[in-house]
Amino acid sequence: MKRYYFVINYVPEHANQELLAGRCISTLHDFLNFHHISGIGVGFPSWTQQSLGKQILFCSSNQQRLSQLHQSQYFLMMAEQGLFVINDVEPVPADTAEVRFYRNQGIAKLFTGGKRRRLERAKRRAAERGEAFDPEKIGSNQPIEMFHRILIDSQSTQQRFVLHVQKEKAAEVSDAEFNGYGLATNQTHRGTVPDIRVSL
Repeated sequence: MKRYYFVINYVPEHANQELLAGRCISTLHDFLNFHHISGIGVGFPSWTQQSLGKQILFCSSNQQRLSQLHQSQYFLMMAEQGLFVINDVEPVPADTAEVRFYRNQGIAKLFTGGKRRRLERAKRRAAERGEAFDPEKIGSNQPIEMFHRILIDSQSTQQRFVLHVQKEKAAEVSDAEFNGYGLATNQTHRGTVPDIRVSL
């Protein structure tokens, strides 16, 4: 299976990587919805323990669709303003290692707002069943692997929300579907992207 990719580099030295990644992913999300397609994955070539990095990668086996995304108005505008440098659409080199960037919605449940909502829901359900409510059963002390946040502005709700993203190595290429944000998920969507390093 031949795949293609392009990389966007954020030019500003102190770019808000979480916000710019979110805007790039929102552009992908709108593109996928408009064309009623899926199958374009997102990666972060300069991901580190400290940050998402100043790059975002888009990958697909559909060269035509990827080339159309490459020409999206937002990307072109940011490039014209000197804020993005966008590489050409290129074939993925053979024997490139694979990685999976996946959205872990379980992380949000560990923060205060998520915990509060889960406790309220559990309390309501216990009352509906006529059972005693035991908050001790709800908590989780499971350790969390390293993750980064991506800030997304929802056009439908006009509110900002957070994607919690984690990275893992993959043994082989997986052409499984990505979600509407170009990411894998814990279970359903298990797509991978090439672990390509692009010089800034």
